Amino acid sequence: MGRLVPAMRGKVGPESVDRQIVALAELQSGVVSREQLRSLALSDSAIDRRTWLIRLHRGVYAVGHRPRTLRGWHYAALLAAGERAALAHRSAGVHWGMTVAPSRVHVVTPRSGGKHPGIVVHRPRFLLPEDVVEHQSLRAASPSRVLLDLAGEGASRRQLERALDQAEIHKLHLPIEPLLTRCRRRRGAPLLRAVLEWHQAGSTITESEAEEAFLEIVRAAGLPDPIPQCQVEGKRRDFVWPQARVVVEIDSHRFHKTAAAFERDGLRGNEVTLAGWTHLRFTRRRVVHRSNEVQQDLIRALRVGSRAP
Repeated sequence: MGRLVPAMRGKVGPESVDRQIVALAELQSGVVSREQLRSLALSDSAIDRRTWLIRLHRGVYAVGHRPRTLRGWHYAALLAAGERAALAHRSAGVHWGMTVAPSRVHVVTPRSGGKHPGIVVHRPRFLLPEDVVEHQSLRAASPSRVLLDLAGEGASRRQLERALDQAEIHKLHLPIEPLLTRCRRRRGAPLLRAVLEWHQAGSTITESEAEEAFLEIVRAAGLPDPIPQCQVEGKRRDFVWPQARVVVEIDSHRFHKTAAAFERDGLRGNEVTLAGWTHLRFTRRRVVHRSNEVQQDLIRALRVGSRAP
């Protein structure tokens, strides 16, 4: 993407040009390209004299300070990668709200594109125009393409389910079948098809990393999936196995560190226990660092619950 926003033209003069640079950067999350600066009638030497232009990539600059948002880094990567570039893989996933941000920005470019240090460049063989969407003035791989790329780069079944759940939360359009038909021989396509067949989008939405880690423990033990964020005794609980009458809640330091919160947690546990449920509560630290103990406690609780009359 050589020019995300057309460069602005106006009166010629150092102060006027500087104002135009700042105005353009404001439209692009604080970044501009050398190509755009040249279109403002700036010579290369005039560009280099402006020490407040901070080089991010070859031919791409931040205005005044380095980007303070991920969106700014996305803009910079697209400007560096060229006019036909688009966010890809997990970078496109975080743009759509489906994944967490990777350590470097991933982009997809035509096979003829050059190398760009600091940017992970993908050049897929089967990328069609419908695989790329312009959204919020940025080009990004479509949500369907993100899922296929995640599967192809080794994402786990749970990671794909999580991405599908997030797509449901954000009400994203997912016409995946035509893409899978076209790319049926691509690595990851069978796994994605299996996940789509068995997983109902939105059915395992969790609210924290600790809850995600707990769900991984459940899957690793081969236990049946719980219902997340389910109402029991008038309150929403983190995980519920209705048939075994088992409720699990995960404590995070952020929400459970005060005395009042500690007391509330006790009352929440008493309510379900008095109603005949088995109530388990695990801290984030225990879920993350002592997963074997959590797994054993859970297996015992579900075994006892399944024997109850």
